[in-house]
Amino acid sequence: MCDAGSVSVFSRENVVNLGLFLLRLGVGVNVVLLHGLDKARHYSQLVNSFPDRLGIGHRHSLMLAVAAEFVGGILVTLGLAGRLAALLLAFSLGLTLFSGEAGLPWRQRETTVLYLTASLAILMLGCGRWALDAVVWKRFRKGGGGTPAAKR
Repeated sequence: MCDAGSVSVFSRENVVNLGLFLLRLGVGVNVVLLHGLDKARHYSQLVNSFPDRLGIGHRHSLMLAVAAEFVGGILVTLGLAGRLAALLLAFSLGLTLFSGEAGLPWRQRETTVLYLTASLAILMLGCGRWALDAVVWKRFRKGGGGTPAAKR
């Protein structure tokens, strides 16, 4: 039988945290592997021709894209500074969607729209308890080192 005091594996909290974990994993891994890694690997070939959508120069625009898609994607996957990384990713994807892909039919912008929507969801909802942020901040709340401040 089930003890009334135990926590169900299928509790609402666990299901929500699983959903956020899967969302982070799906978005982060795909953005890193399918977009960010390619830009990071071919940086020297792309640096002079990368679209300058912000008017800050090709090099700086490419650096922002690599930061958002490679570094940001890794951080979203791990749930470390997840909201900040999701914001960076959403900004980069918004630029791509509304300026870089502005003339394309909506159907061809589908991938960008899906990544942008998922990034905004992570930004608004956070990364959940199954993220490195939860572990890091839990340690800080307890006074560091994992020992509760009240027991010192």
